[in-house]
Amino acid sequence: MRHAMVLLGGVALAVGAFTLFYQGPGQPFIRGYVSDVGATMLVYAFLGLLWRTTAARRTLATAAIAVAVEFYQIVGMTPPGIGGVLVGAFPDPWDLVAYAIGVVAALAWERRLVRSGDQTG
Repeated sequence: MRHAMVLLGGVALAVGAFTLFYQGPGQPFIRGYVSDVGATMLVYAFLGLLWRTTAARRTLATAAIAVAVEFYQIVGMTPPGIGGVLVGAFPDPWDLVAYAIGVVAALAWERRLVRSGDQTG
């Protein structure tokens, strides 16, 4: 399980790096939404490393964190400085779709690796 979460975190960081340096067509979409998918996968991976619980609880916790981020943006409570960059400053309902895709991808990653017998850690 630990191995699966470390790998998921690595994939999420690779997605983040890709979105940061991408300069091609659709850059606003890639930066705005694909980065949210990767960020949600990273949160799921961190929770998987820190919290021994069911996949369903981890999924719900990750989704709750994502919704809280959007709520903070809606009410204008975005932290200053780097916190604002990490959390974002502009609410967008499509972010929720990107977060959902990230949560589903992370859950599928975990289930596939657990099903294939990778339960190390």
